[in-house]
Amino acid sequence: MFVVESWMARNVVTVRPDAKIIEAFELMQTHRIRHLPVVEDETLTGLVTDRDIRLALIPSPLGNTEERVYHLGALTRVDEIMATDLITVTPRTTVEAAAKLMAQDKIGALPVVEHERLVGILTETDIVHVFLEMLAVIQSSSRIDLVLGEKPGALDEVTHLFQQNHVKVINVSMSPEEPSGSPVYSFRIERSKIEPLVKKLEQAGYRVVEALE
Repeated sequence: MFVVESWMARNVVTVRPDAKIIEAFELMQTHRIRHLPVVEDETLTGLVTDRDIRLALIPSPLGNTEERVYHLGALTRVDEIMATDLITVTPRTTVEAAAKLMAQDKIGALPVVEHERLVGILTETDIVHVFLEMLAVIQSSSRIDLVLGEKPGALDEVTHLFQQNHVKVINVSMSPEEPSGSPVYSFRIERSKIEPLVKKLEQAGYRVVEALE
């Protein structure tokens, strides 16, 4: 399912608010991460990024880039540089909603919180993985868009029709209404011969808006 809990990292590397900035820097280097949640008594209190740390550390002019030594500037503790006005999601938030938050607020990660406790983190890389998974599903499936109308039990009837024809429904979504006022239901199904299904749906009284094999 495309919900956050299916894609988030669960074993989250964290740091305490009173930790030294250089400790946070070393954690990020060791674990190759760019976002570090700040946790105290199991409660999320902030988030520090690699950019925050770079701004707080002063690189030594000596040595090459790989061997460069960093020194603390005027700020020394994580809680002096961390962001505290955080945007978070829950494990049941859809990935689509999470991706929109990241795009709107130009952030690279979302802490996942449940009952005020940090339970995971979702990053831009995770969103890319979801996109690739969705792309694979789309490339290996077919789609039929229908107007179900006002017929009682129409959704169940159409689903049963697919089952009768040994077609597995992957998911169903509903798009905004047509100019006529009727919503369009998109059935993502395992790749199948579309034409026979379209004929049977039309014979059952449903209007096929689009069919993509």
